[in-house]
Amino acid sequence: MKLYNSTHNFYRGDSCSILDNYNSTNEISSLTLVKNEEFGFFASFNVPNESCVNLMQNYDLPWWGLDRRYRLAVESDIPGISPHLLEYVKDDDGLYKADIILKSQSHNYPKGEIPIFISGQVPKSFQGDSFVISLKLYESKGYEKENLTDSIDVNVNVLDFYLDNEFQDSFFLDLWQHPCSWARVYDVEYYSDEHFKIIENYLNGMKAIGQKVINLVVSDFPWAGQKCFDIDRNASRLYEYNIIKVSRKNGKLALDFSNLDRYVELCFQIGIQDEINLFGLIGNWHGYDFGSPLEDYIDPIRVKVYDEDEKLYDFLRDKDELKTYISMIFDHLHERDYLKITKIIGDEPGSLEKFQSFSSFIESCTTHEVVFKYALHSPEFLKEYKGNLDSFSINTILMGDYCKDGELVGKLADSFPEMTWYCCCFPDTLNSFIKNPLIEQRYFGLYTYLFKMKGMLRWAYGIFVENVFEDIVYKPEKWPAGDMMLVYPGKDGKPLHSLRERNMFYGIQDFNILKIIEKQNNNLYSEIRSEFQINHLISYENEDIVLDKYVDFNDYLKTRNAILEAYIKEAKNSGNKLD
Repeated sequence: MKLYNSTHNFYRGDSCSILDNYNSTNEISSLTLVKNEEFGFFASFNVPNESCVNLMQNYDLPWWGLDRRYRLAVESDIPGISPHLLEYVKDDDGLYKADIILKSQSHNYPKGEIPIFISGQVPKSFQGDSFVISLKLYESKGYEKENLTDSIDVNVNVLDFYLDNEFQDSFFLDLWQHPCSWARVYDVEYYSDEHFKIIENYLNGMKAIGQKVINLVVSDFPWAGQKCFDIDRNASRLYEYNIIKVSRKNGKLALDFSNLDRYVELCFQIGIQDEINLFGLIGNWHGYDFGSPLEDYIDPIRVKVYDEDEKLYDFLRDKDELKTYISMIFDHLHERDYLKITKIIGDEPGSLEKFQSFSSFIESCTTHEVVFKYALHSPEFLKEYKGNLDSFSINTILMGDYCKDGELVGKLADSFPEMTWYCCCFPDTLNSFIKNPLIEQRYFGLYTYLFKMKGMLRWAYGIFVENVFEDIVYKPEKWPAGDMMLVYPGKDGKPLHSLRERNMFYGIQDFNILKIIEKQNNNLYSEIRSEFQINHLISYENEDIVLDKYVDFNDYLKTRNAILEAYIKEAKNSGNKLD
């Protein structure tokens, strides 16, 4: 068996020799962690033929019977250390890369290298300097007794430092939710009780990695299904629908907010409660080819209405009725005390003049204060915009325009601490596509800290094509494989982790650790830039961003832990609490 860090990339079968361009030394023999830190690494072994792998005490036969079977058992001094089988997904280039972390305890693999992902968390109450994780690989042939073919011990060193409750959630994570996609993949009715069980599972998964924002879609298909109506290869429905039930009786609108309230209260119970974002009220997409029912307003806001008198569906068709609709939404949010954390979000605005017109209209619909938030990538819009940039998100391509001599400057400089950055279908670098080296996701936390921002935004936690496990490649000329999802839909109604999502979360933990250290170390920012060899920070060249070369991952952890150890030593010398 060989051991690799969590950023090693594995390709299926005979193509496993393809190397991650950024990491030349991925093998490990030990780990150094902190208390309360979640972690992961790989154990791998080679098989000469197609084989079945079982985990722990599982004993499941493949279709061919008793031969070509292996079992990996994991033992440790601490609870909760678990091995996970991996599944491969096809990238845009046709190669299969390991990404899906399975919940099943048995899986068949082709000949070649088989990776097993080992994950766990160091208990906050752990006493001592280290613990051991023992891995044992057994082979089975027919009715013969299992044979121990390989074993290896991983020594885990534990620093006298822990992530406490105050700083575990320092990172502001803003992943967009697509609940109608979650309903479709499990074939349940939108916003039914079954759907809300699935929503709860997915929201719990998001909260576990730091989600802060509640997304409410308050019109119909605001992204026009991401233009899915024009895509026949791997044809899929990607439409999102209004969480508000809208009807009309005797010529008057009636709004049923029960699903909206249930969604918000569920988020509050889970602990997602920092911000509410309303989607679908400004800057809706594809008015030119997907059209709009509105006859006197150019923003294609689509609100489906059931007419109780005629017993048929229609849409809001004029500006006055739309104004009434928006007013009723704001009144309800105010009554429920949601409005104080609510913002209307616009996705990638282009024309400032149009958006000022849209904003003025929305403000005219209500007497309540309206707060806007934009995900920005247009340099012209940003240059002309004069309003408050707090809570806005900026694409890394645009950030490159505001970096000079290795520092972010200009009109954004004062707002960076209240902003997030984002990646989507562009740029290629510092993104979470299947093709990206896994270390890029681990760097999300470090670069967020160096950007001096509060967190990051991404447009999709999980939006799924119709047959997600058969083919995730969807309009590859626009969306590289993996762009649509950080998780996959598990059969039990819960999301399956991906290796990309896990490494992103480990990077978020690093950010939270740095936020603790900076309380004591006023020179931390400069030290990080120096120790991680990050000089120019970010620039935009040839339709992609350019970063300083990533250090080898083992050097990354070595540097992180050296900074930690210096903090621990200083804290002990000064008598400060180690948190």
